[in-house]
Amino acid sequence: MQCKVLSVLLKEQGYRVFTANDGARGVAMYVKYKPDLVLMDINMPIMNGYEAARKIKSLSQDNSLCPLIFITSMDTDKAFIECVDAGGDGILVRPFSPEVFKAKIKSIQRISDLYGQVKILQQEQQKDAELAEQLMSGVIEARNFSLDRIGIIKRPAALFSGDIQLTALSPNGDVNVMLGDFTGHGLRSSIGAIPLAETFRAMTKKGFSLFEIINQINQKLYNLLPADLFLAAGFASISSHDKSVYVFNAGLPDAYLFSEQGKIKHQISSSHPPIGVLPKLLPDSKLTIYGIEESDRMVLISDGIVEARNEQGEMFDFDRFEQAAIHGVINHTVSESVLKAVNDFCQAMPQEDDISLIDIPCGGWEHILVASQGITNISADQLDDIYISKDPAWHWQLTLSGKRLASINPIPMAMNQINEIEGHADHWQSLYSILTELFVNALDHGVLGLSSNLKANADGFSQYYKERELRLGNLEHGFIDLQISHYPLLKGGRVMIKIQDSGQGFDIKKYYEKRVNKPTNKLELSGRGIELVEQLCDSLDFQDNGKVVEASYVWAS
Repeated sequence: MQCKVLSVLLKEQGYRVFTANDGARGVAMYVKYKPDLVLMDINMPIMNGYEAARKIKSLSQDNSLCPLIFITSMDTDKAFIECVDAGGDGILVRPFSPEVFKAKIKSIQRISDLYGQVKILQQEQQKDAELAEQLMSGVIEARNFSLDRIGIIKRPAALFSGDIQLTALSPNGDVNVMLGDFTGHGLRSSIGAIPLAETFRAMTKKGFSLFEIINQINQKLYNLLPADLFLAAGFASISSHDKSVYVFNAGLPDAYLFSEQGKIKHQISSSHPPIGVLPKLLPDSKLTIYGIEESDRMVLISDGIVEARNEQGEMFDFDRFEQAAIHGVINHTVSESVLKAVNDFCQAMPQEDDISLIDIPCGGWEHILVASQGITNISADQLDDIYISKDPAWHWQLTLSGKRLASINPIPMAMNQINEIEGHADHWQSLYSILTELFVNALDHGVLGLSSNLKANADGFSQYYKERELRLGNLEHGFIDLQISHYPLLKGGRVMIKIQDSGQGFDIKKYYEKRVNKPTNKLELSGRGIELVEQLCDSLDFQDNGKVVEASYVWAS
């Protein structure tokens, strides 16, 4: 009788009503009809109301909220508590009036509707997060350089990772790498990923130094991100040319430089607050420089690795990481070895933070430049045009003096002008290398008076650049004048470069005699820049005891 009365009242509220005489039948009907509301008596045959309610709630976990109201005559605290424990969303104690029943149904339906709206919002948020993850993986990190050689672990704690790995190739052949860990994890933690990636790639492509890139990223994230959101990051630049790696650790766990045998050659701790915390990098901030061998490996990790926990609450920590990494270095499987070690240690424990690693080989990055060999395809008449032409299509000049030499890199500025006027072309990479080598030569050996003898071996590069930083910091006088002139040809062109510095010059004759008499089996780490420029240029001429250099770069379409 009670069931029929309630059915009538529910139909008056617009519901379609299905009834069952026992708990087991009620569960079966729930599975079949997926109702919007369930009314449940406590005392029923086969399966009582508590058991049926628990079964129904377990079946509805992945669906929208289905409110469940217990109808009972047991007006006791114990009955009320047991109804809630069984999953009941409400309880009605008989007897009650039709008006009270209808009011209860409206109230519980209002809650159900609100839950449905929240569910929709969650689904939309999930879609947004999935789209953002696709953007991160498909647009940002998929554009990374040399994914086939650089080992990467990326395992997010949530759908969207707050960690980001970036790799890019500089025009001079250096490989820039960054591992970043935004505060927390999830969608909010990665709102800076796109501007970070674009700044890193664009500045690397234009030839800015790693320190200039870090400084610009810091300013951009400081201005863009809220105060409680910042980026712990490790940066490394692998220079096969210099046989050196330049490292900057800002808030990440220690970075590692391994030998081929798995020996830890250097362990680089954080020396700066995370990126984006301060408006400017600390005044004494600088890159740390280490000499490298071809077979060395650089490894950067996020704190999600060393802070991973097992069931006993122990952290994975640095000792276990180092053991796994050493095993991986020896077997050329750093990423796989570290990830397996973390998985074996944590077992079924839920992941608390994003886990990331970058493993970079230090050798094999020698850059293949587009040399000016195309000049052999230029006709004799065109060669005459090259050297007879007196008026360039355009001329660009910049003079830097004093402290400006220590703070401004003119090469990206020059290359930006060339690309703006002439458009992008592959052979500009060779021109970038020529400009860089000649400018650095004028600054280091001319203005700063540094000796190439410091670079007699790989470790000497580190000493060389420490002395370079010291002299740049104390630089008050001196100048470098850079001039670029462009002469277009019918099929190709010529760029004339002239660089003058205020240094003491050098004995050009002695330099070339030393090169001629150098043993063929002896590896010289200094002087290779000039040899590279000679290979790329049509002509290279030192004047005024080396204080002026003129270079001609010619290419054919």
